[in-house]
Amino acid sequence: MKVITANFKRSVCTLLLTCCVAVMANAQEFRFTAAVNSNTIALDELVRIQFLIENPVNLSAFNPPEFKGFNIVQGQQQMQGSSIINGRASTYIAFSYVLQPKQAGSFTIPGATARVDGRIVKSNPVNIEVVKGGEGSQLPPQRQQPAPRRAYPDRGESQPGVLRPGEDVKEKLRKNIFVKVDVDKTTVYEGEQLTATYKLYTRLPTNSSVTKVPAFKGFSAKDIDLPNPPQATEEMVNGVPFKVFIIRKTLLFPLQSGVLELDPAEVDNQVHLVSVNRRKRPANDPFNDPFFRDAFGGANPFDDPFFEDAFARPQYEVVPYKIQSPTVKVTVKPLPAEGRPASFNGAVGNFRMTATVDKTDLSTDDAITLKVGITGQGNVNLLNAPPLNIPPAFEKYDPSVSDKIDRNSNPLSGTRQFQYVLMPQEKGNFTLPPVEFSYFDPAANAYKTLQSSAFPLHIIAGKQTKKEKEDFGNTQLADIRTSGQHWSKQSPFFFGKPVFWVLLALPLLVLAGMAVYRRQQVFRQSNAALLRHKHANKAALKRLELAARYLKEGKDKAFYEETSRATWGYLSHKLKIPMAELSKQVVQDRLQALQINAETTRKLFELTDRCEMALYAPSGSSEHRRNAYQEAVEVISSLEDELKGRSAK
Repeated sequence: MKVITANFKRSVCTLLLTCCVAVMANAQEFRFTAAVNSNTIALDELVRIQFLIENPVNLSAFNPPEFKGFNIVQGQQQMQGSSIINGRASTYIAFSYVLQPKQAGSFTIPGATARVDGRIVKSNPVNIEVVKGGEGSQLPPQRQQPAPRRAYPDRGESQPGVLRPGEDVKEKLRKNIFVKVDVDKTTVYEGEQLTATYKLYTRLPTNSSVTKVPAFKGFSAKDIDLPNPPQATEEMVNGVPFKVFIIRKTLLFPLQSGVLELDPAEVDNQVHLVSVNRRKRPANDPFNDPFFRDAFGGANPFDDPFFEDAFARPQYEVVPYKIQSPTVKVTVKPLPAEGRPASFNGAVGNFRMTATVDKTDLSTDDAITLKVGITGQGNVNLLNAPPLNIPPAFEKYDPSVSDKIDRNSNPLSGTRQFQYVLMPQEKGNFTLPPVEFSYFDPAANAYKTLQSSAFPLHIIAGKQTKKEKEDFGNTQLADIRTSGQHWSKQSPFFFGKPVFWVLLALPLLVLAGMAVYRRQQVFRQSNAALLRHKHANKAALKRLELAARYLKEGKDKAFYEETSRATWGYLSHKLKIPMAELSKQVVQDRLQALQINAETTRKLFELTDRCEMALYAPSGSSEHRRNAYQEAVEVISSLEDELKGRSAK
């Protein structure tokens, strides 16, 4: 009986002792501590402080202390985790900040406070000694060890700006910052718009600048204005969020068929990274104890990358990194030859037309203004004047062109207006034929023709002409009246003399001259191509005069547009190539067939390339623009000299 009682007492004591130990152990599970990666740092170094709450119950608030003597560089960052091993649950929550000292000295950071299970708890304070630069503690070099098995996920993807031990900086940059170009179409017709958008994707803090813009050779380009400073958006790439900055958005209109390339854009970046070199933990670290590791499945819970930072000294560094976008190829199809209207002049898109005259009743002293407006979406900036069939009784002048284009529209939208001045040379009733404008609609894959109504005109003789005739008649009558009494006497002496025969033949000569003039007018109207050929150099130089005015006024883009338009217009007229069929290859083949000097051809295409580049690249110096103007004059003059006496076949 005594044995049983003794055994019972021993069992009860053992049970009570076990329960007490368990209760004490449970009571010690909650901890709230603060730690820094180094208690002694240099004035130019950063320090990371971490507040760790282990096994909190109903955490409802966390309040950091006042970091007196420090600036907060980064924070607050929050990390939490949990594990259940053999039915035993362990949790933790940590808050961290990166601090920069304001001055040297000794500082004490007070403890943080938190509300846990309805009561306020406080962490321990932390002492930090800040010394002048170069006197801070230096970490001894660490030997690379194999990475241990982790029970917690790697946070490298969630902290792309942190460069951890063993990470390849080039690989990190390659994965986290790049440039790409998006095009809305890769197959288009000549003259059909496509949009190229150059984007910078980054997950890293960086200062970036575009150092090389793409050369849109074979395209006419119109840039869309972008907000300044650039606005970031977010896109998912393979499930990873990236900040995206649009660095360039351009509307492109191919000028020739074939496979064209969009050259890469280059961007220089100064990437800001945080390098973390892990401190070696003390050999007597209690968390390295096998018993403690067994509680977490054989892993140290503080092997999580987040807790590495508590034992590491971060170092900020700026890494230069140059990137470029990939080359993009665009297939450009020629416009269909079948069904092409005679009035087609290179317009591609979707348009509507208006045509008006300012008067229908006028005299030969007046002028008619014919306005033709083309409005719509497409290559508005490249539209050519519609061909007009003007009666020979009118003298026509080259049209003036004005644009009203929305720069930021996509697709490009606006109006181009052509204003013609017509001078009637004869009285009578005439009809201006309808104005016809044709364009190719890529959406319908067909040509479409717009036509205005005809314009009946009533022309009377002008007052000035009538007055001149009256003056002439009065003079003749006065001569007859004053000399009538002597007519019979003088007639023998006047009749048969040379003056008599000249005056007699004069009406016949006038009639013959008028017939020749009328024949030339008809010939010119029916041979418009020959007329353009004859006046090609004059028209080009006239257009270059306008370019010179833009140059003097400092309108760089208008200058290069007008120079390019003058050059291509000259080639179209002189070589008798319709604008719709005009391309670099066609011109090169035609000049080669005419045996034009290769050096002249080379200078010609250097000029066109320079003008195209200047329309989207940053403007060069005024000296460059003056050189471009001089080259245009010299190239057109050289071509004119070489083409004299030759026919464009």
